[in-house]
Amino acid sequence: MKIIVIIVALLALVGGGGFAAITFVPTMVPIPIRNLLGVEVSEAEQIEADRPKNTTLIDIEPLTIPMFENGEVDRFLVMHVLLEVEPGEKQAYVTSMLPRLIDMLITYTHALASLGVAPGISDRQFLKERLLAKIDETIGKGYVINLLFSDLFERPLG
Repeated sequence: MKIIVIIVALLALVGGGGFAAITFVPTMVPIPIRNLLGVEVSEAEQIEADRPKNTTLIDIEPLTIPMFENGEVDRFLVMHVLLEVEPGEKQAYVTSMLPRLIDMLITYTHALASLGVAPGISDRQFLKERLLAKIDETIGKGYVINLLFSDLFERPLG
């Protein structure tokens, strides 16, 4: 009889602790359990949970892109990009598509700069989001996880 009382008391404590954790500190509870219990999970947390644990970086040689002003080269944009991908098949596919990706990076960055799209190429987050969207459009969605700038600066002519 004593064992049953102890087991019931322990279950009550665990249940109460779980309820308190879900109610007051939901980020401590793993996402699959929150989904199972019907507790809302933010989109950012869900994206982070769906992200692969093992990734590798593909280094693209630094790109030098001419920036035109009044029909003449005014300055150069130097951009060194790293692509984060899953190792294996996806890495091999992205590596095989590098010529297309490099062409797209140069063409699209040049177009953004020449069209004066706000906030423009000086805003790294904006440029990163636009380039990730174009990468997904160029080679397919889900191959490149993230894009990292190793260097991004403008160099004056001369």
